[in-house]
Amino acid sequence: MPAKRKPPPQWWLLGYLTQYQPQKLLSELEKLGVDPGILYKAAAQAAQDMPSESYRKMSKAWAVRQHRIRNSSNQ
Repeated sequence: MPAKRKPPPQWWLLGYLTQYQPQKLLSELEKLGVDPGILYKAAAQAAQDMPSESYRKMSKAWAVRQHRIRNSSNQ
């Protein structure tokens, strides 16, 4: 009998769903009665409060990802 699966930590699940399954996350928030707009506002506020170095890393990672997506769709 295989061992019982241990679910990943909640912070990891949030990151995964945000990056790869955003519509699923937003629909679940709506089912729970939470306005998804609050999540966006919190993310925007957190980004504003980040130190410059961390913000640059985050924005560069986003730009690189967008570039890769554009390049892969052109091929």
